[in-house]
Amino acid sequence: MRAGAPLAMALALAGCATSAAAPPPELLTARAAVVQAQDNPLSPLAVAELRQAEEALAIAERVERERPRSTIARDAAYVARRRAQCSLLSSLVRANQSALERARRTAARRP
Repeated sequence: MRAGAPLAMALALAGCATSAAAPPPELLTARAAVVQAQDNPLSPLAVAELRQAEEALAIAERVERERPRSTIARDAAYVARRRAQCSLLSSLVRANQSALERARRTAARRP
């Protein structure tokens, strides 16, 4: 039974190391939101907002490295996710504004 104790301890420590190395769900969600904003075909319409989201994500990742699982790290990830969502919404608003303006010009040309 003693021979199995070191193996059990090694497995337990490996499990702790693995869970500590995994990023928190808030950071994973923020990363996914930024990637979604980057992959958005309308992202050129919201370049400034996308840049803000990317910068917020970089801050969230840095804070997570410096203070893992802290409230500050979770808050930074939340900000990054929200900035990515703002980027998506801004691009949609601008695309709709452009479409509305085109429709108005077309309607104005009709007799």
